[in-house]
Amino acid sequence: MWIGSFVDCLEESTLSHPRFEEAYAIKQQNIPKRIYKYRRDCDYSRANLRTDTVWLSSPDSYNDPYDCAFAVLKDSKDIVMAAAIKVIFDEITDACKYRQAISIDVIEKAKASREPLRSIAEYMSTLGIDIESQDPHRWAERSSVQLNGLICEIDATLNLVRRNAKVCSFSAISDSILMWSHYADNHRGFCVEYDLDPLVPNHPFRRNLYPVIYSPDLYDLTPWLKSLVDSDLQQFNSIHPLLALIHKFDGWGYEQEWRLALVLPTLIEDHDLKVPRPIRIFLGSKMEHTNKNELRAICEEKGIEVWQMQMADDKYRLFAERQH
Repeated sequence: MWIGSFVDCLEESTLSHPRFEEAYAIKQQNIPKRIYKYRRDCDYSRANLRTDTVWLSSPDSYNDPYDCAFAVLKDSKDIVMAAAIKVIFDEITDACKYRQAISIDVIEKAKASREPLRSIAEYMSTLGIDIESQDPHRWAERSSVQLNGLICEIDATLNLVRRNAKVCSFSAISDSILMWSHYADNHRGFCVEYDLDPLVPNHPFRRNLYPVIYSPDLYDLTPWLKSLVDSDLQQFNSIHPLLALIHKFDGWGYEQEWRLALVLPTLIEDHDLKVPRPIRIFLGSKMEHTNKNELRAICEEKGIEVWQMQMADDKYRLFAERQH
């Protein structure tokens, strides 16, 4: 049940009341001692093994089109627009309090109208309140244009969240028959084991690993969109995009995935990332003999243990044997 507490901390974290470190402490207590990367046996996978690197890529290249996807309510633009209008209303009424009171009824009536900004501007004009020395109609039109521009910027921001993300997937288990089939070339590939125990808590590899949260529903980013236009910046939560990256369709739950996830401020190319040296690899049960010898040579040079996956005779089960 620790996942629920972990997510709550991230969702409730704000600039004024940050809870990320609290969430990180919960993760630290439950992070697996070792994680695994299933690989197809190819030149690129071997190069990663030789250089102690992994490939960080955009979710756009993943086989699951829903991976790192997120939801926004159908009326999210209206919600954001309403939040932005509220900010403007608050600024106007606060600025005018010392000159003339504006009743709540008038403000609510203006908000409910088809053109809220124009309504409040016209009403304030009848009271003799000059809005920045400008005609109320022109002020309303200018504010509406600014709000529409804000909505366009938010649309672009949503697209960038996924495009700017970089992810590399691992698993908490090394003996999954399905994962050997899907990610290790039908058991002809290999699986790499990384030991997290010796790493200090703030080691980048350990710190940026997150548990995947399996759910039937897409993660809803509407609250985050709304916070983008909130006048109280101290309530802004910068963690929401990360939460979207670690939510996944619950049909993938058997993978027991942990993922290295980064939300970058700008778009960069997919790239290799330096990681700790693996402590051992597992060779697939159907790997060809020549390939086994070539991988053994790489591992012997690097001081990496080699284990061979075997198929049990009496159960649907894989087990590993140490190779010497």
